[in-house]
This record gives sequence, C-alpha cells and structure tokens, in this order.
Amino acid sequence: MTKFSGRLKQRLSAIAAVAVAATLAGSVPAHAEGSRTSYIKSWKADNESNRWHDSQKDRSSTKVQFKGCHSDRASGFSAPLTLYRVKSLATDPGYGKKSNTCNISNWGQTKTAGDFYFKYHSTGYVVSVKTVKISW
Repeated sequence: MTKFSGRLKQRLSAIAAVAVAATLAGSVPAHAEGSRTSYIKSWKADNESNRWHDSQKDRSSTKVQFKGCHSDRASGFSAPLTLYRVKSLATDPGYGKKSNTCNISNWGQTKTAGDFYFKYHSTGYVVSVKTVKISW
C-alpha cells in the first residue's frame, strides 16, 4: 500500500466517523418542552399549583410526579388532581381527574397551547409532598 492510499483511507475513515456522529446527534429522543420542581405544604381542598406555559412545540405529555408524600388520611396517601388550562373570560377547561398515590399522574398530550395548572380536590384531608416535578 502506498503512502497516498494510506492517508486517503484515514481521511475516509474520519469522514465516516463524523457522518455517523452527526446522524446519532440528530436522532436524540425528544425531551419535554419544559419542567419545574417544587413542593406542597399542607394543601387542603381546592389548592392550586402555580401556572406554567406550554407552547405545544413538541408532543410531550403533561405529567405531575410526587415524591415524599404525607397525608393526615389514616388509610394512606391519595391526592385527587385535575389539570386545567387557563381560559380568559370563561371556565377553565379540565383534562380529567387523576388520583396521585405518591407517583406520576399523566394527562397525555394536551394539544392546545396555553397556561396550565393542577388543582387538589380533597375529600377533607391535608397533604404535603417533598418533591413535585411537573413536566410538559
């Protein structure tokens, strides 16, 4: 093998490696548009989370994850939550109630851009959560 063909082979290998790396970089799975971490302290009936804006630039689901949960309910932790989209001059549309038992509540893709929040629908119990992660 000549010196020239060896260099050409190295150069072609380098080009191929760059092409593979560029292809892999473009195929990284999509991540949520946004997320926020907070906590809940002594929530009672009808307490609401802070609002967040979802531009719907992706196809990510809206999820609320609870970790480190406590309730004054004797039978264990259960927090009924409803996701809402803020609608000016009208009733905020809801996306359904989920019972969070210190896990993840997933409302799927909401499909409409806007400001969102979730609401705790207590049945007389007080709840606290050390870590609340909201992703959209």
